[in-house]
Amino acid sequence: MSKAIRKSTLAALLCSIALTVSACGGSGGSSKATGAQGSSGTAAGWAEKAGLNKTETAAELYAKAKEEGTVVLYSMSSRVSDVKDSFEAKYPGVKVEAYNISSVDMLEKLVREHGAGVYNADVIFTKDTGGTFTMELLKKGIVHKYMPSDLVGKMVEPYKTQVEGLVPYVEVRGIFYNSDVYKTPPISNWWDLTTPEWKGRLMISDPMKSADTMDLFLAFVQNAEDMKQAYKEKFGKDIELNGSPNAGYEFIRRLSKNDLILTNSGGDIVKAVGKTGQTKPPIGLAVSTKLREAQGQGLKLGVSYDIKPKVSHVEQALLYVGDQSKHPNAAKLLIRWMSGEADGNADGLKPFNIWGAWPTRSDVKQVEDLPLAKLNVWKYDPVFYYENSPKVRDFWLKQQ
Repeated sequence: MSKAIRKSTLAALLCSIALTVSACGGSGGSSKATGAQGSSGTAAGWAEKAGLNKTETAAELYAKAKEEGTVVLYSMSSRVSDVKDSFEAKYPGVKVEAYNISSVDMLEKLVREHGAGVYNADVIFTKDTGGTFTMELLKKGIVHKYMPSDLVGKMVEPYKTQVEGLVPYVEVRGIFYNSDVYKTPPISNWWDLTTPEWKGRLMISDPMKSADTMDLFLAFVQNAEDMKQAYKEKFGKDIELNGSPNAGYEFIRRLSKNDLILTNSGGDIVKAVGKTGQTKPPIGLAVSTKLREAQGQGLKLGVSYDIKPKVSHVEQALLYVGDQSKHPNAAKLLIRWMSGEADGNADGLKPFNIWGAWPTRSDVKQVEDLPLAKLNVWKYDPVFYYENSPKVRDFWLKQQ
């Protein structure tokens, strides 16, 4: 990727992607957000020919995958190195070429490759990124859903019937704190973060560079009534909007005025928060699976899942097959592996069944203590996020 693209803001990049995909994606006006069934005739025909609407056994797919020999994986997570090792051990003769790429960079790469007639990715492992995967790439047939019934049938709702794609697990974005200094979570209400106590002490990934942070801002805006009620519970009075469109926007406005510490990565946040020997450490907003770094790096980390009105929105991991995949059977086999296979025991899911993550299958025992059913979250709404991202980005920029 060019330096110009790397240096561009998230806003500019997503706008560029939207324009590019509109030009290269075929007849988008009549398509539906249903992957293979909703893309152009060519893409839909390829998806049907590749058997993405079928449920085949691992043995059947392996026999075909051995003839293909390779599967190319674009992944948002570095943990796919473990997936590669376990998959190749289980299925000799099928090599995994895994590329660790951020979801935003992956969007750009997929769109530009597809527009140039380059079909490199077999499996795409990502988050929705402001609804762009659902509303652009899936609708245009740049990626396709693959939802075999023997896997999806064991998932809990809404993941059994949702339209975005196959979701092997979910995460949330939570407030991390230093567990040496704070024996209980210091934050119980999102509005706590707008008070003088936390002025200059909250770290977040820059929302103009982090799609995940911007998505959470969109959740605040969409669920403004919940934020309005949480404000009253916190301060004992009705909120004054100060010209903001609703309570979600007003939360973003007040947050931005409280001397936020903007960073480029969640890893930097948890390192600063969890460092030992501190007396007045910062707190930080990061994805819940960063808890694993507490063990690997000796950090003192806690995260609260009990914040009013909700801890966060749900962050869905998504698995897709790339359009015109050169190794479609290996792609299907790898997706099944990363989803736990038919019995839920495949090692491909294990790197993601960790503290701060919740498998979506009812037959998989989760590592996280808090049950998925009790996770107090807003839903992820790709349509709302996609339609409202420009407004929220512009609002944020005006506060700077």
